[in-house]
Amino acid sequence: MSGKDKRKTSQEMEEEKENQEEEKSAGAGEPAEEENEEIEEIQAEKNLTDQVLETGPAEIVDEEEYDSGEEKVKDEQQEWEREKEELLERIKRKQAEMDNLRRISKKEQNEAREYALHDFLSKLLPVLDNLERGLETARSDEDVPDSYVDGLEMIYKQLFQVLEQEGVCLVEAEDEPFDPHCHHAVMEVESEEVEPGNVAEVLQKGYWHRDRILRPAMVKVCRE
Repeated sequence: MSGKDKRKTSQEMEEEKENQEEEKSAGAGEPAEEENEEIEEIQAEKNLTDQVLETGPAEIVDEEEYDSGEEKVKDEQQEWEREKEELLERIKRKQAEMDNLRRISKKEQNEAREYALHDFLSKLLPVLDNLERGLETARSDEDVPDSYVDGLEMIYKQLFQVLEQEGVCLVEAEDEPFDPHCHHAVMEVESEEVEPGNVAEVLQKGYWHRDRILRPAMVKVCRE
């Protein structure tokens, strides 16, 4: 074999070797490219899934949480409104109770001031009765000097004026319909001059102290 054939053969061998290496590289590259494509597809699907999870379902969850939170706020607001109404109602009741207590206390204080002398005035009535009887006796006795009678009348008038200034006045009884609130009947009598059921005679005068009875009048009532 000539040298030219040997060179050709060597060159052909190198070319065949290179071709084999390229085929090997090509054969090895094709599976790698396929694997890369599969990996890229999987990664794309994963990205799409992540995107869906981040957008759609997340928004749904957020809306549900928002609706739930809004309902909770409304419930709490309604509960606060109920509690506020209950508190306002309790405050109004307490205020009304305080007003009533204040009104009652004020009324009692006024009555206490107005009727503070009630018992004392009732004790003065027997003194007034004796003074009136003594004056009547002095008037009917001719031996009693006029100056004495005038002095008794002056004392009687002054005492009665003092009683009037404190709200004391006579109970109307003579020929008036019998009133158990201010009349004290001790007996019934027959009389043609007085209507049945009316007071026929006053045995002891009665007195008012403002709106209260200080002493009822002792009377005889005409029988019906």
